[in-house]
Amino acid sequence: MSRRAIALAAAAVVVFFGVTLFTLTRIVSGGSPGCAIAAPVPNLPAPLRALGGFDQSFDASSATELAEVASSAAGAVSPNLNGTTPLPPVSESGAARNQAAAIVIPLIAQQVTGGPPRVDGLVSFFVGCGGRAYFGSVDDISSLGPQAPTTFPAVTAASAGTTLGTSTPQLVYTRTPFSPEWRDAQSGISIAAGE
Repeated sequence: MSRRAIALAAAAVVVFFGVTLFTLTRIVSGGSPGCAIAAPVPNLPAPLRALGGFDQSFDASSATELAEVASSAAGAVSPNLNGTTPLPPVSESGAARNQAAAIVIPLIAQQVTGGPPRVDGLVSFFVGCGGRAYFGSVDDISSLGPQAPTTFPAVTAASAGTTLGTSTPQLVYTRTPFSPEWRDAQSGISIAAGE
């Protein structure tokens, strides 16, 4: 066998392994180049496991689909949240580089004593590679009554921007998407966004 044949065979092997490594990397990362943060595996409460369907992924860009899933999950997990109305999704970034982004659907209820509607519950989703949202959890805060916020987060972006001295505050979470904070990306200073 000539040196040229050996060199061509070696080059073919290198190309084969390169293509294989690239393909495996795309498969493991969910097919999105540069996406290395996978959403956490859903840890479903018993009522949602019994209903089924909450362990699948959802389109993170579909506010309607997320609102429907949030309403169903909330009503199944906590009877106090039956009849609540979902508000538009709130997107949050993970404070750490290894945290998946999150989406929170606030659920409001009319107050029997009058006054503005209050946030009675929150439903979280984690966003993985490929723009797919995975169910996170339900937080029933209906027991707060009149102390419940009227919006989520309770501190608006405008108010946070004024306090932080920035026109572009970022909404991030550290432990749970239900307790986010507003952060100034330039200074790293943050303030609680409220529940």
